[in-house]
Amino acid sequence: MTHPSLRQFLLTPPQDWAQARTFGLPLALMAWQLDGQGRLTHAPLPPQAQGGLMLVGASPDLSPAADPRPGAREILAQCRSRGFAGVVLDLEQPPTPYLAQLIRLVEEGLAQRQGGLFLPEAYANFSRRAGLYLTSALSGGSLRRRLEEAVAQYGARRLVLCLRRAREDFYLPAAKGVGHPISQGELERLRRQLEPSVFFSPDLCARYFTYMSRETGAHFVLFDDGETLAKKRALALELGITRFFLLYPEVEEWLPQLLGA
Repeated sequence: MTHPSLRQFLLTPPQDWAQARTFGLPLALMAWQLDGQGRLTHAPLPPQAQGGLMLVGASPDLSPAADPRPGAREILAQCRSRGFAGVVLDLEQPPTPYLAQLIRLVEEGLAQRQGGLFLPEAYANFSRRAGLYLTSALSGGSLRRRLEEAVAQYGARRLVLCLRRAREDFYLPAAKGVGHPISQGELERLRRQLEPSVFFSPDLCARYFTYMSRETGAHFVLFDDGETLAKKRALALELGITRFFLLYPEVEEWLPQLLGA
């Protein structure tokens, strides 16, 4: 797909680096993690893995009493040595003073070399400049409304939409809107076995079907394919969001379609 301002990154585990780079997009390498003491650890990577973005996760055991300075220095050193254009902090835990300081130190260091920082939307208050990423996979509400509200609050230029495939099975009535993830093999098995009628949800911008189980009652299965992901991207572009994270290998089979090949 061509768009004058479109920028797409493949979020790539280190073991898939060689294959992912064949698609010609800049990569965001998912190879680093802050351990329990806030020190940077990483998976093996070939020396030629250079450029793109550096994605850093954080251990669930990360101590709030850790010193953020060593971890920040190590992140910035990796950026310099591998020529990364920026850092994605993949933070799933609630904000803490440690993480607030880490974000400030990394952002200051990146600013000196004109690098970019990307944070989950939940950390928006920790930076006025960082890009904010949010997921395309919703299980309730309206994706358009969700994106419109984010644009109104932060501005489209700060936002990045992470194109992730929805693939969940919900027990109805699913009052909490939470299903359990299913594998692609399980999804295909259900469709072969049940041959259900598949529908498209304009609000969720995803496909779905329902079925009955003797043991567990009514189910609602929500899933994406290449067409629905392309529709989500088109909606974001319509609203002025022009940056996207594509999770590899989750969307590998649809990359030719998404890239317009």
